[in-house]
Amino acid sequence: MTQYSWNLGLQRQVTLNWFVSATYIGTHILHLWGAAELNPAIYVPGNCVAGQFGLSAPGPCTQASNITQRRVLNLANPGAPPLSYVTQYDDGGTQGFNGLLLSSTLRLGKELNLNGNYTWSHCIGLPLPYVPTTNALNPGANYVHQGYGQNIGPANRNLDVGDCFVDRRQVANVSLVYKTPQFLNSVLRRLAGDWTFGSTVVARTGAPLTLLSGVVTDPATGFGGTTVTQRPNLLLTNTGSPTKGQPCSTAAFCKNWFNPSAFAAPPLGTFGNLGVGAVRGPGFWQCDQAVSRDFRIREGQTLVFRFEAFNVTNSLRPGNPGVNLGAPNTFGIITTDATPPSPTSAPYRVLQFALKYVF
Repeated sequence: MTQYSWNLGLQRQVTLNWFVSATYIGTHILHLWGAAELNPAIYVPGNCVAGQFGLSAPGPCTQASNITQRRVLNLANPGAPPLSYVTQYDDGGTQGFNGLLLSSTLRLGKELNLNGNYTWSHCIGLPLPYVPTTNALNPGANYVHQGYGQNIGPANRNLDVGDCFVDRRQVANVSLVYKTPQFLNSVLRRLAGDWTFGSTVVARTGAPLTLLSGVVTDPATGFGGTTVTQRPNLLLTNTGSPTKGQPCSTAAFCKNWFNPSAFAAPPLGTFGNLGVGAVRGPGFWQCDQAVSRDFRIREGQTLVFRFEAFNVTNSLRPGNPGVNLGAPNTFGIITTDATPPSPTSAPYRVLQFALKYVF
């Protein structure tokens, strides 16, 4: 694998306390490893009699039960022992990233420090084979549109190019730290001096989602297995649900993120026209706060107090909706929060206090 990276930055000291910068960041990755299936099954239309293509009873010629008998090499040499997957590894995959990073820093004396940055970027390329969340690979670890001798569509891995699973088109971060001054009045200095207040706000757009057709064993693409890999057809230009993003207090179906009627499983023997990462999930934002102060007791002894609040607004952070068309109870519906429970990242407000005695 080969990676090329480059950047161009502009910085400006606007005033003594205000600094701004703009940076372009580019990355191009070559020779990503993937795989091509050299022995896929051929889609055979119509019905066949018993004995044809390994069928034990009359029925459709293309079935999940006779994938092996319909494979290219087995059809070319029926008398030889049947072959299953024949995988050719390939290093022709690529990925590219282009981003603009804007940042600003403002310092007012020793009391106030304000930092902000905004990133507008795009990552696109072939999904990595070892990232199962992309749903771009079939059970043989091959890209869906790769395969030698298919008669059901083009064997073109570029048809599986899409947004990277880590792509977040817009990301913004703002942090503020303010320290109260040492007041001249002794009482005021003891009560209000040397307190440190910190606040952070994070916001980002949603993740790219790869939708699935719901066909568990896909005889059309000839790969079989138990993993859903086929993508559906796009029927409507606007895929969003009418209640997308509305609060649950005003919408009975607030959890519907996209409209299930906008998608349909492709006809047998064809590929779906929806690309990888073609639908975006919900965005994310969160506000956290912190307050701290050091109380000096005597020489060499200090009591440190700290209070932290995560998800101060106690707001819902919706997770990604279901992506499997074959599961209508969850397809397009948000059933989880975006953040799993943890001390600092939880779907609910978290408050924590700490005291530390240093001696």
